[in-house]
Amino acid sequence: MISNPRLLFYSCIAKGTVILAEFSSKEEPGIEALALRCIENVPPHHSMISHTVRKRTYAFVVDGLFSYFAILDEVVEKSESLWLFGRLKSATEALVADGSASDSLDNPTQLCLQSKLDPVFAEIAASGGGGNRDLELELGLVGSPRELDSPKGRGFMPLLGKPLRVLKNKKRLQTEGKGEGAEKKVDLGGGVVSKGLRDGLLHDHHHRQKAKHIWRKHVWIVLMFDVCVCVVLFGIWLWVCQGFQCIQA
Repeated sequence: MISNPRLLFYSCIAKGTVILAEFSSKEEPGIEALALRCIENVPPHHSMISHTVRKRTYAFVVDGLFSYFAILDEVVEKSESLWLFGRLKSATEALVADGSASDSLDNPTQLCLQSKLDPVFAEIAASGGGGNRDLELELGLVGSPRELDSPKGRGFMPLLGKPLRVLKNKKRLQTEGKGEGAEKKVDLGGGVVSKGLRDGLLHDHHHRQKAKHIWRKHVWIVLMFDVCVCVVLFGIWLWVCQGFQCIQA
């Protein structure tokens, strides 16, 4: 979880450059335009990007058709940002699975999933405050409190998990975050949702190792070719001079 919701300035779910739903802090006016520019300029062929500048971390994860973006304070731990992306990913997958947003996703428009994902953003924004409603409003949630109490809003409650279980998950995240390089698994609503993110990191590491191996192989090939050329030239020299007579002369 995000231990301090004030450290989360912006987060969203997008399909291409179309933002399907977003959360923005009330204390950061105009941050939506900055986020849109970041999404429009993401380098191609990347599954995960994280860049910290001016004490802010800009994190971007691409998973299939959807991408997840967040602007956080640099003090936010990696395990917390992974929880954020995992939570958004599980909510999006749930909408795709039940087919309730199929029409919106076929021809997406700006903020077409906002009303469906407001409860999820509300949970994220209140994760460090024990569900305090005043804190949710102060952080500038897009959705209104009535949406959380409506039957439509309650349909998302199984995704949020029971409060006791969420507390246990938070403690486990803090314990796992202390061990550098430890495997990070976040159980939200009964499923491991950070596996795809972890696999992406492992894939990038494997890609770098493979590139190093190919580079070393090319170096060895060039060296062996040079040695062969030198041996051939030396043999020609011996043949022309009929041994070492050239040196004796």
